[in-house]
Amino acid sequence: MIWQIAFKEIYHNLTTLRFALILIVLPVLFVANSFIYSFGGYGYTAQVDTYNQQVTQNRNHIGDYANKGLAELALVGPGEIPKLPNPLTFCADGADKLIPRSVKMQNVGMLGRAGYDEFEGYQWRPPWILEYPLQNKSGSVVQRIKVDWVFIGILMGFFAILFTFDAIAGERARGTLSLMMSNTVSRGQVLLGKYLGAFVTLMVPLIISILINLLIIHLSGNIPFAPEHWLRILGMVGLFALLVSIFTFLGLFFSSRVSNAITSLVWLLLTWVFLAFVFPSLLGTFVGNLNPIPSVDEVLRQQYAQLGQLYDEYRPFDGSGDIPSKLSKAASAEDPEATRLWAAFFTKEVETKTRFADGHIDQQFRQVLLARDLTQISPIATFQYAMEGLANTGIVGYMNFVKQARRYRQTFIDFIKTEDQGDSESLHIYPVKEGLSQSPVDPDAVPVFGEQISYWSVLTQVMFLVLFNLLFFIIAQISFLKSDLK
Repeated sequence: MIWQIAFKEIYHNLTTLRFALILIVLPVLFVANSFIYSFGGYGYTAQVDTYNQQVTQNRNHIGDYANKGLAELALVGPGEIPKLPNPLTFCADGADKLIPRSVKMQNVGMLGRAGYDEFEGYQWRPPWILEYPLQNKSGSVVQRIKVDWVFIGILMGFFAILFTFDAIAGERARGTLSLMMSNTVSRGQVLLGKYLGAFVTLMVPLIISILINLLIIHLSGNIPFAPEHWLRILGMVGLFALLVSIFTFLGLFFSSRVSNAITSLVWLLLTWVFLAFVFPSLLGTFVGNLNPIPSVDEVLRQQYAQLGQLYDEYRPFDGSGDIPSKLSKAASAEDPEATRLWAAFFTKEVETKTRFADGHIDQQFRQVLLARDLTQISPIATFQYAMEGLANTGIVGYMNFVKQARRYRQTFIDFIKTEDQGDSESLHIYPVKEGLSQSPVDPDAVPVFGEQISYWSVLTQVMFLVLFNLLFFIIAQISFLKSDLK
């Protein structure tokens, strides 16, 4: 009986104007998506070429300094670390063009001056630190609507509303609901039949449009897919199904609660607008005002103030005056004590700069995560975050990249110290050039950064989407059981 009701619903839906609308709109949107991201300004092929060039430059950088000696390599660091391009940006853009594509492990002198510093004839290269480049593109955030799969998913919620707002209220108004219930069929069977009818009607054109989209992208040759990408795309289709199911149950709930179809449509449209646009924006603004992040200038002022105290203590630029400098002697292999003093100064300087650089971006990450946690009350926001997680785009993908870069930072330092222990002529004092081995090191032995993509965070969003389905199914079922047939 359930499938009989479902087939009746499918047949009815196929004859409506709204089905003709979805048959036109969905393919157009997916074709537009394929052309925008395959042939438009997003240029995945160009991103891959740039990434390969950066990787080559990075290895050449390491090779050049490794041949000069372990000490030179230790001070300049591994250079710029590029982030992998995302072939699935067309699925979930995640404002990826506004997110930095690399982190830099480079030398910065006193108070941010690049190059060498000098004190009474002693010239040194400051140790490298991990820096996070800023993207000054805030003015271009709202240049155009991004026609990615997430945007289409939001519209699928709207289409689910169109197919369910009158599923029960319309039957009640026509008097056919009481006639249907006069047969040996339960209300639960009627509800599930109508759910399956709307769900199948929505998913079939959606899947066909997705196949058209993938075919165009594949034939263009601009975005090659690996086997793991196909698995991720399959997972995204599953996310579409969960979102469509949620709004189908939501539509059936309102349709069973109100007396006429127009009222049901109004309430559903208000709910959709609130969940898709109003609620995430309000919570994002609230979180930003609740815990404002200091500006870059403010962070730099605080950093300079602490570095100023450090420079007053060690006086690296001034050995004259009433207060003698702790660094009155140049570091050298013949003077281990002076070399250790310079090492202590460099270590404190690097720790101070690292603490502020890491701390500032971690504050931003915490604020973003708080906003995401709160907005996951909306199934549309949860769907978006899950899509970005599978596509490895957006801020969470960058957060994972930064965490891995930090682990690589420590791996590189450990490698330098381990290699240095093998030189009996070295003082084994890090991070001073004169305290480390001057012998060349095999460039191939230097650790290579490899970005690993994790999808564990997506499980949380999938769980939330499943819970939303169960919740809306229960409230739709209860509402229909308590509703009048006339």
